[in-house]
Amino acid sequence: MKTWSIREAAGKCGLPPDTMRWYEKAGLVGPIERGPDGRRRYTGADIDRLTLLRKLRATGMPIRELRRYADLVRSGAGEPERFDVLRRHRAFVSEALATQREYLRLLDRKIGIYQARAHGTARHGKGAELGGLAVSAQGLGCMGMSEWRGPTDWDSATETIRRAIDLGVTFLDTADVYGAGHNEVLVGRAISGRRERVQLATKFGVDRSAGAGTAVRRGEAGYVKRACEASLLRLGVDVIDLYYLHRPPQTAEIEETVGAMAELVAEGKVRFLGLSAVDGDLLRRAHAVHPIAAVQSEYSLWSRGIEATVLDAMRDLGVGLVPYSPLGRGYLTGTLDSGAEDARRGNPRFGPVAEHAAANRAVIDAVRSLADAKGATPAQVALAWVHAQARRLGVPVVPIPGTKRVARLEENLAALELSLTDDDLAFLGSLAGTGSSAS
Repeated sequence: MKTWSIREAAGKCGLPPDTMRWYEKAGLVGPIERGPDGRRRYTGADIDRLTLLRKLRATGMPIRELRRYADLVRSGAGEPERFDVLRRHRAFVSEALATQREYLRLLDRKIGIYQARAHGTARHGKGAELGGLAVSAQGLGCMGMSEWRGPTDWDSATETIRRAIDLGVTFLDTADVYGAGHNEVLVGRAISGRRERVQLATKFGVDRSAGAGTAVRRGEAGYVKRACEASLLRLGVDVIDLYYLHRPPQTAEIEETVGAMAELVAEGKVRFLGLSAVDGDLLRRAHAVHPIAAVQSEYSLWSRGIEATVLDAMRDLGVGLVPYSPLGRGYLTGTLDSGAEDARRGNPRFGPVAEHAAANRAVIDAVRSLADAKGATPAQVALAWVHAQARRLGVPVVPIPGTKRVARLEENLAALELSLTDDDLAFLGSLAGTGSSAS
């Protein structure tokens, strides 16, 4: 029968020779046979037992349990006793793994924060912070990649999202209602392999499961939990960085809804909470249940209603603003040409309605004239104005302009390099109220 020296056996079982000697002395393995020279000679069975003991010890089995298991094996005790030792240890390992996974999530979150800051510093300053969540200074709204902005192109959308991440635009926005879940799947696939670089925001609360043309705003606790689990599955992630309640009020009181959202935070499935399109009263009630990091609302040169409805509460509570449609749903780019499948064609803001058309034209003409003087585009001027409002509003401002095209993404990102003087801001500010904010 083939045997091995202690050093040879150590290489096979993965234990240092001193540990192997101690295991023998402690009775974890039986006395090892000696060769004619008096040195230990290990059989294949000895090496197998030592390998098993090493693995059990590596999973945290206490020495006393290792000794008990070894004694049962040597005594020839029945399998039920050995099974019981291993079953108890498996339960211990399972609990320890759950704890370690939570620690790993914490590490991932911290790493993500530092990486977001590093990307922000390298690309466009220090980024921003929404109630403790570090994000890029500008985000990317992904809604139009799946719905309301014409046909979907998976390849183009994926390219745009990945280019955004490479450029340091790492704050990505989606919702379960966009494309009836399609958008979350698209975003999840696009960020695969890049999750640690992204701050991921999604929303729930608008239930269209009854079919096209239906929409019920739901917020009961059970629905909140199911919606989150479904979003995690579609996105292919373990945790959502910023989870918004979409357009309250819902079918439940805000306290019930936010209470359920807070439980998701406690469970490690969500990091921060937000509200989308909310008034000041609901924000205060929600914040009393759990801190709200951000409010997402339409805000642009063209639409400033939140300054009268929710801004005071945001400022009082330290809640950040995430403006969607910061380019006036595309109108402020000066290049809007809605296709046949673009939902904006039916919006009165964009039509030739006499009461809106002249005011709308005055806004875009004013923006274009300043853009020409700056050597910039109207979109860049409009976005630079939004960024500049953080000081005036007294809250962090992180716009999420949406686009399906890399070229528009890069154009929008350049707004972070555009400086507007006090005179420029006063000129643009004088346009308040001239554009239609009908919806």
